Amino acid sequence: MILGKGKWLGSGKLLVEGTSVGESVEVDLDITDDDSGMTLEGRLGGDYDGEISIRVAPDDVGTYVIDARIASVALDGRAKLESEPHLGLLWNEGQTQSVSVALFRTNTGIACRGFWQELGKTRTWEILFKLKQNVVGQSAGGSNVVSLANRRR
Repeated sequence: MILGKGKWLGSGKLLVEGTSVGESVEVDLDITDDDSGMTLEGRLGGDYDGEISIRVAPDDVGTYVIDARIASVALDGRAKLESEPHLGLLWNEGQTQSVSVALFRTNTGIACRGFWQELGKTRTWEILFKLKQNVVGQSAGGSNVVSLANRRR
């Protein structure tokens, strides 16, 4: 899976159908794995707030089973994660909510795009994920690095 073990930060926008200004979404994820799959745990921030708990495990036919709890939404589904883009389709028990999601690499991180359909209303989102240590290192700007090399030639 392209979102591998580690601490990830994501930020992006969620757009509700019929609106022209996206709402800010921030995601703080800790991804761990074990012999039977991966666990993604974290928190939503920005204009949305809530806990995230997602379990991803391979099945016996080459796809992955997903059990997701995001804020107050409970979804189950399937995904193809062997090649990019990673694609997933999830739904709630009553089949009144469905979510499609795609993950793919960009030159600045891992992009996550998707659609959420609920009772005739569609939401779309775009979130860019970066490893937390890379984000922290980039924000420092190198201001505490001193070079002792003579740069005159």
